[in-house]
Amino acid sequence: MFPLKTHLFKKLSQSTPSTSTSHSPSLSLLADQCTSFNQILQIHAQMIVSARIFDNFAASRLLSFCALSGNLNYAIKIFNNTHQPNSYMWNTLIRAHANSTSPIDALNRYKKMQRMGVLPGKHTFPFVLKACSKLRRAECCVQVHTHVLKHGFDFDLHVLNGLIRGYTVLGDLAGARKLFDEVSVRSLSIWTTMVCGYAQNRCANEALALFDQMVEDKVEPNGATLASVLSACAQSGCLDFGEKVHVYMEERGVEVGVILGTALVNMYAKNGAILLAWKCFDGMLEKNIATWNAMICGLAAHGYAKEAISLFGELEEKGVVPNDITFVGVLSACCHAGLLDFGREMFESMSIVYAIEPRIEHYGCLVNLLGRAGKLMEAEEVIRRMRWNADVMIWGALLSACKNHGNIEIAERVVKEILALDPHNHGVYVVLSNMYAEVGQWTDVSRLRKVMKKESSMKTPGLSLISGDD
Repeated sequence: MFPLKTHLFKKLSQSTPSTSTSHSPSLSLLADQCTSFNQILQIHAQMIVSARIFDNFAASRLLSFCALSGNLNYAIKIFNNTHQPNSYMWNTLIRAHANSTSPIDALNRYKKMQRMGVLPGKHTFPFVLKACSKLRRAECCVQVHTHVLKHGFDFDLHVLNGLIRGYTVLGDLAGARKLFDEVSVRSLSIWTTMVCGYAQNRCANEALALFDQMVEDKVEPNGATLASVLSACAQSGCLDFGEKVHVYMEERGVEVGVILGTALVNMYAKNGAILLAWKCFDGMLEKNIATWNAMICGLAAHGYAKEAISLFGELEEKGVVPNDITFVGVLSACCHAGLLDFGREMFESMSIVYAIEPRIEHYGCLVNLLGRAGKLMEAEEVIRRMRWNADVMIWGALLSACKNHGNIEIAERVVKEILALDPHNHGVYVVLSNMYAEVGQWTDVSRLRKVMKKESSMKTPGLSLISGDD
């Protein structure tokens, strides 16, 4: 075995093996002070030799370290060899499963806990609800809510916060708001969860209205609340509200770290206030890749293509590693500026230099770039070489380029692809018909109009639910 750190080893060697559990707290303390799995293995061995492992308090400390440090399988072995595990041990495993790549195990563990007659507590439900959220199982969330009521935890703010978060993550904002409104004395966490829930579900107006109510009720928002409100302002285009939030932060001396600073940059950039976004960006002492992305994408979206590409160069000079979102911004900037060669180079560098596999958004930017430059055959080849099936948006970008460059041959193929994905997309018939008309192919125009008329007559007629009789 690897040696424990010297001070821990001395403490362990001073503990005499005994069948008594009177000294188990000292071993438990050592378990809490461990920094590696090898140290835990030595303490576990000492507990087995001294029979102290039969003390559930001592065993729970070992299990907690293993479960929450990534050694979940070992934690399960400790649990399975524990006679009558206590609720803390059950909760620890449920929490570890909920945070793992297999959250279904958290729900299975919770079911087994019930079968064994172990009562859940206020620390059980938030982790079970987290598992429901990760699995996107709304019915599980409702069932857990029923259990919360059954066990009398419907007045516990910690549990209620978990329920509200569960409902918002699953998109049931009505259910979340109903719970929120029923809480008579709300904690800051509950206010924040509801505001964040609205913002994350793109209900910006509701998020801003609730924030207004929060401030009126004299509840001081925290960083998470403010970041969510700024995100809502970015989504909804509420620049005025975003500026008021910024003033509110300055008046109360709110410390602007990376998260809030990035939220401000993103809010100003999305609303087109590029100078204010740049001022916030430039004033930040610490930035992460999300900060750089907010500024680069904001510049690109509002036509400042050269500035976006220049900022990308600065990012590389500072040794900041770009991610897939960075390249969406850079490729978008290349489209606006018509920088075909540089755009191709950036697209290639994603996988070669940065080991980032291009996603469908990057291919969309490349197709748009090639289409604008008139490289229609190359754009079509790019789409057909993609590992994913192209969506209507990508084929639509190519069709638009075909229209701009008058390439009927490729346009006809593209229209077939779009109709295979969306058979009722009559807009593509109109585009192709107009292209035929521009070059005088009136026979084809007439043929398309007949097809459109036939398609229109095949539509299911609308039915009124209102009776005409009195």
